[in-house]
Amino acid sequence: MRCLVIGGSGQDGALVSAQLLAEGHRVVSASRGPSPLAAVDSRAIDVLHHESLARLVSDVQPDEIYYLAAHHRSSQDGPPPLDVDLAGCLAVNATSFAALLAAVAQHAPAARTVYASSCRIFGLGDGRLLDETTARAPSCPYGISKVAGMSVAELYRTDKAMHVASAILFNHESELRPATFLSKKLAVAALAARTDPSVRVTVGNLDDVADWQSARDAASALVAIARADGGDDFVVASGHLHTVAQFADVCFRAVGLDWTRHVVASPAEGRPRWRLVGDSSKLSNQTGWRPTLGFEAMVEDLVARTARHDQQRPSDFHSYL
Repeated sequence: MRCLVIGGSGQDGALVSAQLLAEGHRVVSASRGPSPLAAVDSRAIDVLHHESLARLVSDVQPDEIYYLAAHHRSSQDGPPPLDVDLAGCLAVNATSFAALLAAVAQHAPAARTVYASSCRIFGLGDGRLLDETTARAPSCPYGISKVAGMSVAELYRTDKAMHVASAILFNHESELRPATFLSKKLAVAALAARTDPSVRVTVGNLDDVADWQSARDAASALVAIARADGGDDFVVASGHLHTVAQFADVCFRAVGLDWTRHVVASPAEGRPRWRLVGDSSKLSNQTGWRPTLGFEAMVEDLVARTARHDQQRPSDFHSYL
């Protein structure tokens, strides 16, 4: 089977590609940078160049397509100007996705396409479980653009009878995250503190919460969604909220240290307080997908893999499974 992973050089793209390679499929990774996996066919592409997307689909003739390209940033980063952020998000997360589906309709109409959406489509959340029937109420440019992308997916499902599904992904973490992400910051700090007791890492509010899960579990969910009967929307989440303090505690306990000696809170004035937690029952019931790692096991795995990955970044896809 031919699989096209758009955004294949990022965390999700690398992990999805590794799982597809393990199944014996041919994988083409399309991204601005090369995939870290030697076994994939890496193609350099800018998704904003819509003609390039059309040529790519025509050339590859994929059976499965994973649209994982996204314009986003870490919650730890400072916000860009609102108009710049909104324009960038819409261009990559909605308009370019629409161009991809137009190309698929013309060149590979039988292909199964999965769009990576986000829990940010639900706004701030209030701690209650969110599922596919929950009203979409985005409160940030990223969430707005993902609602637009999901609407594009639904349009092609209904008007063109194409197999297009949307995966509503909640927070998912691995050692492949950039260093600006909270999860990676804490893992790196914990590892550094083993040999340097003076290490300090600054985070925001310690009582902020998230529905964290393993990025490898999220990747297997994306593959399961591609194989589900009929295109549809699916929540991918752990179903549990944990605080930043709990995340830090597990990170530092994994290396035998007390997190309170190394983590400094610096709450930001006016920063949104998210309470988004998802219900993946529909995905589990329809595909049999289940997460393999609970919260503590996921964080411990993150720390262990970060220690290995930051020393030597492998190209063998087996290392990413």
